[in-house]
Amino acid sequence: MSTEDQNRAIVTLKKGVDTELFVNEMLDAGYELYDEKPGSKRNFDFIMTKEQSNELKNDNRVIDVRFGSKKENGIFLTRATSDSNRSMDKTSTVSSSMGNWGIASCTTTSDPFLISGVVNSSINYEFPYTLTGKNVDMVIQDSGVDPNHPEFIAQDGVTNRYQTVDWPTISGLSGTYTQTANYHRDIHGHGTHVAGTATGRLYGWAKNANIYSLKILDDPGNTFGVSASFNMLRNWHNNKTNGIPTIVNMSWGYFATYTNIIGGNYRGTIWAGTTMQSAYGMIQGQADDSGNFTFPLRVSSVDADIQDCLDDGIIMVSSAGNGSHKIDVEGGLDYDNYFTSSLYGNLNYHRGNTPTSQPGVICVGNISWSYNGTQEQLFNSSEKGPRVDIQAPGGLILSSLPTNSVISNSVTTDTHPNDSNYIIGKISGTSMASPQVAGILATILKLDLHTHKQNV
Repeated sequence: MSTEDQNRAIVTLKKGVDTELFVNEMLDAGYELYDEKPGSKRNFDFIMTKEQSNELKNDNRVIDVRFGSKKENGIFLTRATSDSNRSMDKTSTVSSSMGNWGIASCTTTSDPFLISGVVNSSINYEFPYTLTGKNVDMVIQDSGVDPNHPEFIAQDGVTNRYQTVDWPTISGLSGTYTQTANYHRDIHGHGTHVAGTATGRLYGWAKNANIYSLKILDDPGNTFGVSASFNMLRNWHNNKTNGIPTIVNMSWGYFATYTNIIGGNYRGTIWAGTTMQSAYGMIQGQADDSGNFTFPLRVSSVDADIQDCLDDGIIMVSSAGNGSHKIDVEGGLDYDNYFTSSLYGNLNYHRGNTPTSQPGVICVGNISWSYNGTQEQLFNSSEKGPRVDIQAPGGLILSSLPTNSVISNSVTTDTHPNDSNYIIGKISGTSMASPQVAGILATILKLDLHTHKQNV
């Protein structure tokens, strides 16, 4: 084949397929194996033409064939934060004397902000707890974590719970992946904020959990590829001999844009047109840097990596996303809705994104600080629908931030009460709701290493 006609294609196989037999058949047929992807169970990187990739999709052992990179297919990865500068109550004020209002809301049988039928923007609340997530491994797959932030000191006031590990080494894949010297940092701030909600000493839930960072965002040259991070995660988890559970918070997702439209299909009816159809659920929610509206998108190869992690017993929690879209389930009325792109073919926009919509991942929507009368309501931007498993507080959540990070330079902050060299601030989004759930799970899964029995 000519150089201009060939490209790399990611072939994702179904569970249970004899991968060795499949690869050998491909080699016998003349395909070149570009990368065997060590550590991955079901993804293989071949050289082929686009026509060959389309033909290979008909193989009943294959889930999907992605011809070219994610970028070449119009797929991009983004955080699930929104409205970081909203100046609204419950409250928009930031003070080191405040706490995470989600803790109060999630640890009472009735709304603590609703007193005698009157909605209050702030209350005085003391959080009573006995479970701290000790001996649970919390992995923050995000922009990184500030390793020295005082929120990550244990309750003894001395021990730093952040684990400065080399992922290729602890996963047994040091010959496959390399971790940079600048890996253990967070120049954006998103991951540190998420980690503070899940595991923070003052503002979080699992106050004694072990904290790990798998960095995939916002620090070019110092991150891992998404599939690489899952491969290392799974191998590390399987190599553990201490029985400690692994929880992963994934406050990110894949998206694409409503561009190059040449028609589509809504609930089984073909339609023609070149613009977004709001009547068909194509929502003007989040926009990319060029102002194009986005929709959540599944990536088969990454979904397969996630499913393999789930099969190995890793607990995975993800933010639903902030594009205001409905996320349907397979067989649902809107699950198969798509628009046709002149570049990428048929694109489904009601299936949610990777990682949040992969079955087995806990999908978390966002409860706002505001009310509809005396009822708490979902944040308007939160994804909704049958696939969303649970809602958690995600509006104006107070948590840890790195000093001089991208976020800290754009929001109101205050100093941390235990160390004035570090700061806290409020952000909103499903990104902030997901770690509430991950943190609560860590407290439930506290492991007694002496008895090896989970306290549930």
